[in-house]
Amino acid sequence: MTRPEDEIKEKLAELEASLEEAPQLPASSQKSASVAPVAKEQIPSGDEMASDLHICVGFGLLLLGCFLVMNHVHVGTGFMAWLGFHQAGFGLAIIPLLLGIGLILFDAKSRSGWILTVAAVALILFAVLSQLVMTFPTTSLLGLVIMFLPFAAGGAFLARGFKIRRGSGNQGG
Repeated sequence: MTRPEDEIKEKLAELEASLEEAPQLPASSQKSASVAPVAKEQIPSGDEMASDLHICVGFGLLLLGCFLVMNHVHVGTGFMAWLGFHQAGFGLAIIPLLLGIGLILFDAKSRSGWILTVAAVALILFAVLSQLVMTFPTTSLLGLVIMFLPFAAGGAFLARGFKIRRGSGNQGG
């Protein structure tokens, strides 16, 4: 035999000897070795489950309140008329945008092209957002209470959920 084969056989013999000397686990622990035991700390307590429930219900009620209020708000246009744009809009703001994009396509490292493009995009976003006019139509007192009640209830549920969570954290440790 050659030298590498002899070395492999010696290493194999050493490995077999070390396996024979290693303590054997009982058969019951070998079967359940693939399943990790559940620690007592991993099971959520009743307080943690209650706080999670309160927090989820609170966020849900806040989202419902946002939906109800946004459903009653009317959005229109008209603010840019103050700046002299009237109904023409902001079409002139596209010219610097096109120039900036042209400079970027000509030379991608052009600082003036990037600055011009970012400024034009910011101007266009400002123009679009500033043309929006939001009005809250007349509604009954009951409708107003129904719209804002989920905000109050959601805030209360969130506060209670965080209070329960903070209280259970102090007692546990």
